[in-house]
Amino acid sequence: MSIAKWATPSTRSANFASTTLNSLANAGESTAVTYDNSTNRDLYGTITVKLGSITPSAGGSITIRVTLNDGTDTADRIGGDLYVIPLTSGASAKVAIYNMIRLYPYSMRISVINNSGVTLNAGSNELYIRPWNEDIV
Repeated sequence: MSIAKWATPSTRSANFASTTLNSLANAGESTAVTYDNSTNRDLYGTITVKLGSITPSAGGSITIRVTLNDGTDTADRIGGDLYVIPLTSGASAKVAIYNMIRLYPYSMRISVINNSGVTLNAGSNELYIRPWNEDIV
């Protein structure tokens, strides 16, 4: 009988947000950054968003939007897969880790929607992905 187990995760990517999250206004959506999964075809990923020091409003959150490029066309930035994480209160840098992001065997576009209640810090913002698969043993 075969057993499915988690495979060893790949190493975490470099920060691929560059400056796209810097000074992102409340209720704004960042420019989409590209993560190409067409070669590795990983099944899942963990996305980590690190934000420079902010003081979110009560109930503040950030949302990850994943849209696809099927090799010819790129989906509009409406719809897609949405993943929401509430932010902790208080003035400090924030770290949000999104578990079990479904990855597709395409070039994907990842954007961040700021619902924190405040404008994001002008710097010190980062975005990483750590993909993984399953092993059948």
